[in-house]
Amino acid sequence: MVARFLADDALTRQAETWARDYRLLAPVREGQAVVYRTWAPDMRPFLGRPPTASAKQALLPQTENLLTYTYRKEPTDLTRTEVFLAEPLPPEPTVVLGARPCDARAGKLLDRVFLERGVKDELYARRRAATLFVTVACESMENTCFCHWTGGGPTSEEGSDVMLFPVSGGYVARAITEAGEKLLAALPEAPAATMEELAGILAHLPEPGPAPDLRQAPERFLKLFDDMDFWTDESARCLSCGVCTYLCPTCSCFNITDEDWGLKGKRVRTWDTCMSALYTLEGSGHNPRSARAQRLRNRVGHKFCYHPREFPGETGGQPEVSCTGCGRCIKSCPVSVDIRRIVRDILEKGEGK
Repeated sequence: MVARFLADDALTRQAETWARDYRLLAPVREGQAVVYRTWAPDMRPFLGRPPTASAKQALLPQTENLLTYTYRKEPTDLTRTEVFLAEPLPPEPTVVLGARPCDARAGKLLDRVFLERGVKDELYARRRAATLFVTVACESMENTCFCHWTGGGPTSEEGSDVMLFPVSGGYVARAITEAGEKLLAALPEAPAATMEELAGILAHLPEPGPAPDLRQAPERFLKLFDDMDFWTDESARCLSCGVCTYLCPTCSCFNITDEDWGLKGKRVRTWDTCMSALYTLEGSGHNPRSARAQRLRNRVGHKFCYHPREFPGETGGQPEVSCTGCGRCIKSCPVSVDIRRIVRDILEKGEGK
């Protein structure tokens, strides 16, 4: 596919063009954060650094209505009631602008949960099919990034429909899929000099540090499963605030509640977090994960043990773990809990068990 050129001063116009045909989610600066917002005429997309939150919300909204319902009583017999259900409208075709490669790769891991494990989630499936990702290649790795641990990299194309490569004066836009090619159809072809510049940039991308071999992580995690001294030490600083799970592009926990207003109501799905003590609290009052150490063990175990055991396979020489190495959980943790250190400790201390 032909590489296109998107000039800096044409970015907003191009976003406006996409917004005519799609619901466009674009990153904008709000204070010190970079957040996704639905496109509005006065917006200016900001692609200067990765968004604070992941693009997961495009596929799995933080709050969504699963259905609405109305009870209608029979006028001649009030003991008889009919229930009328209304499903949500089909999702709008959507373009997510400014996601990073680690976010686009997360879609595959969410698919495992909502499309391939047990019952297929039709709402998620329809939204997934209607969503395109225009990602921005990373020029460098922050000190919290570890995408190379999980088979990714700063220019990984997996999950993207279009990838933008920063160059002088704008971006080289490379279509990955046919749908991505349609998004770029109106852009000019990238000049030869620009392509030479890009080749030089890609040839001199900084090398990431060494990645641990995660193939032993599931076995060593299980060896440490009942070592509560280990998990208590690892979780000593954790506040159980859940920010790691809410910002994570692959966490998929949710809660479902019914909100009633007399004879009408709706069923709502909202994000939830396994780091909350209420998440596993049963109606009986029993809580199988009442301790913070148990909750942290569950979070780490799901990503680096349970998932690769359920979905064996490798990506870039590493097992498929439920993590893309975006580093948001490290960067935004108020007490600097580092999941990389926990995984290294598992590999080291689990070896001798």
